[in-house]
Amino acid sequence: MAYSRWGSSRWYTFWAGQDIATENRDTARFKVGFVAAFTAAELQSDIEHCLTIVMEKEESQFRSLVSDEEREELRGYMLKFLADVDKAYPLPIT
Repeated sequence: MAYSRWGSSRWYTFWAGQDIATENRDTARFKVGFVAAFTAAELQSDIEHCLTIVMEKEESQFRSLVSDEEREELRGYMLKFLADVDKAYPLPIT
């Protein structure tokens, strides 16, 4: 599922599907174009670090600064992905 595409955003972000036998609420993967990929667990653990990795790679590869607005836009896509993971893999009620 795509969260953003290059036509209307700097970012092309999507839920990178995996084999149903290996994907779960921790291993579900979020990709940022050809720049980076993170598991849901990595995003949950430290979304700021994940954003920093993308900013550094993006600026290095494409030699253009990422604005604060673009960083926040990407954060929104990451949070939407995490919300979708929560829906797809709800925690058991204890």
